[in-house]
Amino acid sequence: MNLYPMSFFKYLTVTDNHMLNEYLLNKNDFTAISEALHDKLLSNYKKFLFLGVMPEVVAQYFENKDIELTRKIQEEILNAYEKDFSKYSSPTEAIRVSEVWNSIPSQLAKENKKFKYRNVSKRGRASVYDQAIEWLRKAGLIYLSYNIKTPKLPLSGYYDHDKFKLFVLDTGLLGAKLKLSSHAIVTGDKLFSEYNGAFIENYTAMELVSKLNQQLCYWTSQNKAEVDFLITINEKIIPLEVKSGYSKRMKSLRIYSEKYQPGRILRTSPRNFLTDNDFCNIPLYSISLIENLFDDVN
Repeated sequence: MNLYPMSFFKYLTVTDNHMLNEYLLNKNDFTAISEALHDKLLSNYKKFLFLGVMPEVVAQYFENKDIELTRKIQEEILNAYEKDFSKYSSPTEAIRVSEVWNSIPSQLAKENKKFKYRNVSKRGRASVYDQAIEWLRKAGLIYLSYNIKTPKLPLSGYYDHDKFKLFVLDTGLLGAKLKLSSHAIVTGDKLFSEYNGAFIENYTAMELVSKLNQQLCYWTSQNKAEVDFLITINEKIIPLEVKSGYSKRMKSLRIYSEKYQPGRILRTSPRNFLTDNDFCNIPLYSISLIENLFDDVN
């Protein structure tokens, strides 16, 4: 049995938002919900992005409502991870694991989030850091998303193992490493757009891994288009784009659709539920419902 970090739905239950959780779990279509309920869910979602999935952090906040203390706990967890690197690996490997781990936030903060060895260190190359990446993956601290240029089943047969993105297991720890201010929680939708939407894409990766139990992958086409995730549902490959803002542009999804005719193209964003011909929008907070919702659009 694989155990994954706490999902947003689980977060709702442990923070006494049982009614919100039950409402979402019973949702099986793309009909828009009331704006008041949508706004409430977005508010909870933003707090979840900042607090993250570590039980001690969440429990402390809802007991004391002390944001500064939650950040201290997150930093203590990060320090404990650094100590584990040395405890469970050789001195040389520990240094390389730490270098990779500490480079991930800045790599995700770029517009192009593809992992680059030279952004870890000047001597960065696969032969130096591949074992460190595998160490972090086996420890459950990171998720890899492989590039795919030809989306065919099984997707695993078309991974480009030399091109990938790295995501961390927790947006809260990601925010702590990036020194994200707690002010971002209450400042409109600033948290969504911070660091080129790093939190949103990382969150989506976390939810997809725990819900679908699939290896993450993304699609690119000659530097002209990129779809953030390709997922498999009912033996069909579905393109999923992650939007941190309210833009309606879908250039990459449309390029993918014209080339491969997937039947449905999906986007997750701060917008409400929506379906329009072949296009569907899933609110960020409900990405775990993707299998249930997809049954409604086939």
